[in-house]
Amino acid sequence: MEDEKIGYKSVIDFGRSAKVYFPHNIGDYPTKILPQVIKEFILRFSNEEELILDPFCGSGTTAVECYFNKRFSINIDINPKAIEIAKEKLKAIENSFFVDKGLLKKQVLIISDARDLPIKDESVDLILTDIPYADMIKYSNLENDLSNIEDYQTFLIEISKAFGEMKRVLKRDKYAIIFCADYRLGKSRLILPIHSDVINLMLDLGFVLFDLYIWRYYRSGSFRPFGSPPYQSMNTHTYILVFQKRNINQITKNRPVRYRKRLIEKLNYLNNS
Repeated sequence: MEDEKIGYKSVIDFGRSAKVYFPHNIGDYPTKILPQVIKEFILRFSNEEELILDPFCGSGTTAVECYFNKRFSINIDINPKAIEIAKEKLKAIENSFFVDKGLLKKQVLIISDARDLPIKDESVDLILTDIPYADMIKYSNLENDLSNIEDYQTFLIEISKAFGEMKRVLKRDKYAIIFCADYRLGKSRLILPIHSDVINLMLDLGFVLFDLYIWRYYRSGSFRPFGSPPYQSMNTHTYILVFQKRNINQITKNRPVRYRKRLIEKLNYLNNS
């Protein structure tokens, strides 16, 4: 696999200067994940000419980055507006110089429901997607759009169906990467812990939690907290959850930590004082 720029620390920060580049700046669609982040996870968890699935593809960030990085992709969204914007981005690439039209045709866009994927069993090499965060952002007025489900427990039931489909189409030992943020209900002074619920749903389906990253992003505008002190914090991070489709027959624990002699002396002193 190719070299990545995010390193191997669990917090990812591209800085405030990171910009959206062509053709990601085409169209107006909410919750655009920074394309640099998508690119780095494509490079880390897949190889050239492998097939990547984004079952909640939105405006096509994954499709564009798969083209730029010589991967094939299937991009699915229930919202026709999202697919139209994604098509505009791929069309802009087609009209540019030095385009690889064969590779461009390998970026497939489909209007469909993530709970019923039109894809063969165990045919996908990587899943990379940014899911709806309950009804925090409404992407459409479509009846079957998961972002229109107001009851949180119902949302979890329905998103779990999509996760089941993801497991069905993913090859064994391959990875499913899910971007998600917790839903902060400022007026109610509550947090819906979407990231932890996603982890539990995926574990229930038999996935293994392989890794967990936090992506630090930068928001514009000022923050006006609800209610009175103590205020809730302003959300400026997204969880990136990496799952693997494999079985755990036995958990092997890490070796015991070997403390330096001087540290052992300090610990003994504290314990005996």
